[in-house]
Amino acid sequence: MDDPRTAHIRALTEPLLTEHAMELVELTCRPQGGQLHVRLLVDRVGGMTIQHCAQMNQLIGQALEAQALIAESYTVEVSSPGLDRPLMNKRDFERAVGEDLQVVLQTERGRITELQGMLLAVQPEAIVMKTPAGNMTIPLTQIGRAKKVLRW
Repeated sequence: MDDPRTAHIRALTEPLLTEHAMELVELTCRPQGGQLHVRLLVDRVGGMTIQHCAQMNQLIGQALEAQALIAESYTVEVSSPGLDRPLMNKRDFERAVGEDLQVVLQTERGRITELQGMLLAVQPEAIVMKTPAGNMTIPLTQIGRAKKVLRW
């Protein structure tokens, strides 16, 4: 169960992130090593760098200090959700437009199909991918799993 201060911390940090063209993906507050650990997973179009994380870590730490939202000892960690994390919702797909994806589809009959291709667009209820077989519109409800394809 998340710490009750999570909502207050979210309300403080989301405008800061938005101001820097970043988005909060996940926020957790948990006791760790005798202090509160505030962990923010942050993303932005084009991805996060270590410098982005360090900058936001400093700004969020200063904002938390100024507002005195946390009375006890705490740490703040701002990090990227990672390149290989699954795309879970429409917003995740919107951030991945122009990237190559691996998508596992599940049809109504339970058939599973794997596709790979470039994400061209996100529609209200579907995504559009460029695949070797041509452009495909895929309903979000048929996507079982999706993640970015990492190129090394």
